Amino acid sequence: MLTWAEIRASMALWLVGPAMVYVLLYIDDAALPFPSGYGVESGELAAHAVVVIAPVVAAAAAWAAGRHRHMEAMALASPRRRPVQVLRATAPAWILHGILAVGAVVMARLHVGVWPSGSGWLAVAHVMVLPVGWLFIGWWAGRLLPRSIAAPLVGAGCWTWMAFSHAISIPWVRHLAGFVSATSPMTDVQRPSVYVVPWCAAAGLAAAVRVLVIPHRRAVGMTSSVLVLCAVLAGGRWTVADWGYGLHTAPRDIALACAGQAPRVCAPPEYGPYVEELRRDSLEPIARLRAAGIPAPEELRITSRESRIEPGVWPLYGWMPPAPHPEGTTGASTDALIGGAIAGTAARSGVTDCEMPGTPVGFWAALVITGDDEAVRAGMLPEEWDKLRAVRQKSPAEQARWFTDSVVSRKYCSNRGQP
Repeated sequence: MLTWAEIRASMALWLVGPAMVYVLLYIDDAALPFPSGYGVESGELAAHAVVVIAPVVAAAAAWAAGRHRHMEAMALASPRRRPVQVLRATAPAWILHGILAVGAVVMARLHVGVWPSGSGWLAVAHVMVLPVGWLFIGWWAGRLLPRSIAAPLVGAGCWTWMAFSHAISIPWVRHLAGFVSATSPMTDVQRPSVYVVPWCAAAGLAAAVRVLVIPHRRAVGMTSSVLVLCAVLAGGRWTVADWGYGLHTAPRDIALACAGQAPRVCAPPEYGPYVEELRRDSLEPIARLRAAGIPAPEELRITSRESRIEPGVWPLYGWMPPAPHPEGTTGASTDALIGGAIAGTAARSGVTDCEMPGTPVGFWAALVITGDDEAVRAGMLPEEWDKLRAVRQKSPAEQARWFTDSVVSRKYCSNRGQP
């Protein structure tokens, strides 16, 4: 059978094992230490494999193209049309692509505990679509160069474009490359443009390589290729210029699971089993803050940083369920409660979009909640600790007033320039 002959002559068989190992390493490194049961995360975790799948598929296609370049006379005499010939020649790369993509989805399922769902399927589509663009880039590169050069060149170039872009201070490049190196939190989902933009960029790069293969018109091909490449980079940069370094997400629109009163605790449904425990763990810290003069919240809510916060709500940004710990089990995150107290106090006065990590306000709240002077002092500079001690020497009412005024005035806000 011709397809089996193509597989044996290709490098796909040699790539399956090593590529699958690297897929496992990437997914294992990005996975949470516990199965979250979040279908969106399952799909996004599988999408981490694209940084392995795309380079090996491109290299396999380049190898196949280089081999078929020496059989051009036979291709011209074949009764099959050119697209069919290309499809049969790249069959090993397509099979390799399918095996690795299915393996990535299965590995993600084992780590998360559920199959992809919701927008997680768009992340799975990312694993299927983006490597196709690089497959054609590899094919056309193999038509231009010897396969012993084209295959490693395209494979290394693809990996560098995707992975190394995260190591440089040019954020728009990583968004064009298509390697999303983190999963969205339980409260948010990736916007579709996170995947669609890299698909378009890969298609544009494939077009730029394709025009180089125009026979007998290399000057025209070179000029056209440079123009297409410049258009792809300029258009891509314009599209993602305001995305920044982080994830490009939107708040997740779901019905929250809630429990208790005063305060009520609400969380995404996947965190439903933990809301009672979170409420119990939060009662004592909230009581200490209330005793210090900070109004207690009506509700603790695990929500997106982009969601609007109503007065009386303390948002618990970045809260995670209890995790295994050498000394037992971690309860409610102190950092999440500190952030919630600051954001909730600000919301009572109509102040939003302000976070104060590692500031005197946060350290004061940590002292009130934990009562552990030594632990808080260890995370501060000596001059910061002296200023905080001066605040702690005031009366409780004056300390509470200082805390509220500092939050409302945005004095220590880390993103003070935002509206």
